[in-house]
Amino acid sequence: MIERSEFDDVLVTVSHPWADIEMPLAEWAQRGPSPERPLMRIISAKRKSTGEPIPREELPQEYLNTLRTRRLQREGLLPAPWGMPEEDRPLPNLDGLPPEIQEKLIRDWEG
Repeated sequence: MIERSEFDDVLVTVSHPWADIEMPLAEWAQRGPSPERPLMRIISAKRKSTGEPIPREELPQEYLNTLRTRRLQREGLLPAPWGMPEEDRPLPNLDGLPPEIQEKLIRDWEG
C-alpha cells in the first residue's frame, strides 16, 4: 500500500471525457474529481522517480473514485476524502449485446 509520504512520487492518470489527465497523487488526493465530472477516476499510476507502474490495488482505495469505492464510501466502509459521494446512475441496458461486450462494459463501468 502506498503511504501518504510517497504521494508526491506517484503520478496518477485520471479519466476525463476530453483527455486523460496526469497529476501527482498528492494533488488528486487534495482536489479529487471536479463537481462537473464526479465520476473521474484513477485509471493508472506510476512512480515519478522511476516510471515504474504501480498497480491500482496498491493505491489507497478511497482515492480511486470507482463505482465500487463510491458505494463503499456511502456504506461507511471506506473514508470519503472529498465528502460523501452522491448516488451513481444505474448501469445502462445491455440487452442484446454479446456477453464479452457486456462484461467489458460492466468492468469499465465499475472501474
